[in-house]
Amino acid sequence: MDKIIQKSIDELNKVLPKNKKIKNDDSFKLINKKSNLDSIDIVNLFVILEKYLKKEKNFILTFDTLLKDIQEIDTIGSLKSYLKKKVGKQ
Repeated sequence: MDKIIQKSIDELNKVLPKNKKIKNDDSFKLINKKSNLDSIDIVNLFVILEKYLKKEKNFILTFDTLLKDIQEIDTIGSLKSYLKKKVGKQ
């Protein structure tokens, strides 16, 4: 899962300005007042994650599911835990 998250971050960082780059650090804030990401950045990250999860894990995680569970995903660390839990239920 860590590789999928890293690939997704790397892909998004290619298009983000320097001041918005995502760090693959468990404490990095994704969704929070302290986050420097806006909603479109988060949407793009989730779309990229969805692509890699389907390609590499044959797992479909819809954007609607992510939105429903958004309160569980505020940092990179919580995103990792969330995805491991979801894929593990497969």
